[in-house]
Amino acid sequence: MKLKKILAAFMFAGIAGAVYSVDSNQIAQAKAALKVQLSSINKSLIQEFEGILPGANSLSGIQPDAFIGKVFPSPLPHLAIGVNASVTPVKAVFVSDNIKSVSGAVTSALKSTGAISESESFSFDFQFPDTLPYPAASVSARVGGFVLPFDIGLWGVTTGSVFHNKSIGNSPVLDFEYTALGADVRYAILEGNGIFPKVSIGAGYQFVRQNIGISFSKGFTIQSGFQDEDGTPISGDAKIDSGFNLKIDTHTFFGQIQVSKTFLIVTPYLGLKALFTTASCGYDWSYESYLENTKINALSDKASKNYIRTYSEVGIQTQIFGGVSLNLAFFQTCLNAAYNFSSQMFTGSLGVNFKL
Repeated sequence: MKLKKILAAFMFAGIAGAVYSVDSNQIAQAKAALKVQLSSINKSLIQEFEGILPGANSLSGIQPDAFIGKVFPSPLPHLAIGVNASVTPVKAVFVSDNIKSVSGAVTSALKSTGAISESESFSFDFQFPDTLPYPAASVSARVGGFVLPFDIGLWGVTTGSVFHNKSIGNSPVLDFEYTALGADVRYAILEGNGIFPKVSIGAGYQFVRQNIGISFSKGFTIQSGFQDEDGTPISGDAKIDSGFNLKIDTHTFFGQIQVSKTFLIVTPYLGLKALFTTASCGYDWSYESYLENTKINALSDKASKNYIRTYSEVGIQTQIFGGVSLNLAFFQTCLNAAYNFSSQMFTGSLGVNFKL
């Protein structure tokens, strides 16, 4: 009789162990599949943003005059200091689509682990604008060259978070910050004497660092029979917090040609630009689930990765830019616009320069 009880106990332990090992394998497989999906979604978002950044920041340091004049020998003006603010309307469908993909990937993982039933639906509730204004700004200085007809421009800005733990409507929480630095050299083919316009060719470099964070949370109910990684039974109302941070550094070299002509106090201008960009990219993502204040390890994970995208991967962008300035005494108010043929995006900016 005792032998039968002992054998029964061993059989029960073996069955329980087999059930738990299957659950553990299912959890591991579900987390591995979710890791692949979330990493792919982060890469997709980075690829979209790296196509936006070079063109959206290209009006930083813009100077309507194709050539500002030589410091020596030349009459004034040959120095300009100014500020510029621009905005690029960005179609945000790719953000919405990728967040929906996150929702779908997490749902699949929860079902695979047995945390929720196959019939239960799970989604992150949000309403994201169809179009987002991408902002950029700069403080710039430009000085004329010596003897030869060239000028040199410098510009840059660094900010804290434009959005820090902010929500737009019922959207996820956003963090958004950037740094932009640039320099260029322009050489005047025509200096604008008499009836002739000013015409210059130039080349430059621009660095943009963009950090973007998106986070969201969702409550859900864990069905009975679910076990954590250590075998602890868990059921009841829980919450999952998920988020990702994108870090994008773009290095853009560009060449341009620009023409301008002043009529009394108005200076219209037009130019063409080609941008060659590489990107140093990185992301980290995480999701954590809690039952009250207890973390559920089976439904929590995180990952990060850094990588580089080359000129051939990012692609060459072409852009037309132009605008008009109103020149009053030592001040120049500039209305500028650009269209990027590659990203098919418009950028508009307003700038004020002090010229001497």
